This record gives sequence, structure tokens and C-alpha cells, in this order.
Amino acid sequence: MSDILLQVENLETYYGKIAALKGISFEVREGQIVTLLGSNGAGKSTALKTISGLISPAAGRVIFCGEDITKLPAHEIVKRGLVHLPEGRHIFKDLTVLENLELGSYTLNDNNERKRRISWVFDRFPILESRMKQLGGTLSGGEQQMLAIGRGLMAAPKLLLMDEPSMGIAPLIVKDITEIIRRLHEDGTTILLVEQNAKMALGLADYGYVMDTGTIVLEGEGSTLINDEKVIKAYLGG
Repeated sequence: MSDILLQVENLETYYGKIAALKGISFEVREGQIVTLLGSNGAGKSTALKTISGLISPAAGRVIFCGEDITKLPAHEIVKRGLVHLPEGRHIFKDLTVLENLELGSYTLNDNNERKRRISWVFDRFPILESRMKQLGGTLSGGEQQMLAIGRGLMAAPKLLLMDEPSMGIAPLIVKDITEIIRRLHEDGTTILLVEQNAKMALGLADYGYVMDTGTIVLEGEGSTLINDEKVIKAYLGG
């Protein structure tokens, strides 16, 4: 069995007096794709934001690579190799593709390593290399998503948190994004995936957790959940 990379223990997060996470616990093992499923408002994005330090939890712990990172600021968590790709891409539209990628390597002091990583990203996303002098805002939605993923990879993540990578992207391009995630997995990148497209997510995932109003109500291997009657009825249009 592979090593546990991320442990979430009894995590509670509030927005004011409203409980967004009600003591959830789950784990991600090295080399896995793990998905969090659930409808809007289930707490999936809040879970990612809490793990990556963008929101402080009221209770519980986040253990990453054996270290308790619960109280660390977000920039320190990134330095440890946990990278969050937020919903909506959030690229810098007034900067070029290359400048966006360079910003993703802000934790690096070695310029040669930065160039090596840019080459590595361009190998995986040839379209970005051909557009490297274009402003980010001129790219299509799919290309912007590739840029957001590429920028995240510049930090050489041990764990990549991906929030809704298919949102706002044409259905034909969703297939490309799915294939990109599959290739990253084959490269050895561990991924925690939040995705409204349950069929896509479960087709990729080694393991999945189903959330409902801040709690985990179901879990299992991706291949099991995709055939579960409750999951089919709630999320797969069955």
C-alpha cells in the first residue's frame, strides 16, 4: 500500500455561524487521484481552501507528509509542495503565458531550475509554448485552464488540489482536460480533485468521497462508486 500523503482529521470550518465542514476526515495516498464529489454547497471547495491554508479551520487537523500544517499560512504550505488550483483558473490575464508560468515558480531561487521546469511544462502543453508571448486573457477557456495547471506544476507539487477543472469549458475540451489529468497521474503527480462532472471524476479517481452539507456520506474506490445506485441517481443522471 502506498504511503499516506495527506490526512484530514475531523476538520470543521465555519462561515460566520454556518458550519461548512462538520468534522470531515479522509486521506490521500501517494500516487493516487482522490475525488471529492457532491452538489453545490456540499463543502468540497471549502475543504480544499482549508487544506491549502486559505481558510482557517475551527477544529481538526491537516497532516501533510507527516507534518501538521493546520496553522501554517498558505505561502508556507505551497513551499512544502501542496499546490491549490482554484475554481475559475485565476490566471493573470494582463501577463503573458510565460510570465504566468514564471510566477508559478516564485518559491525557486535557481534560474536554471526555473527554465528546466518551463521546458517540462511546454513538453506537456505544446499549445502554451506556441502562445508563450500572448497575454493570458487572449487564450480560450481550455487554454487558460492548461495555463493554470501549468503554472501550478511550476512549483513541482507533491500534491495538486484541483477545483472544478472542467467548469466553463466546452464539452469537447473537457476530454482534453481529462486526458491531461490522466497523464499527470501517470507522471506520478498525486491529485485531490473536486469536480461537478462526477462521471469524469470517477473515471479518473482511484478513490472517492461523496460529501453532503459538510459531511462525508459515502466513500469507496472510483470504479465502485461509479456503479453505486445512490451515486448514479444523485450525480450521474440515472
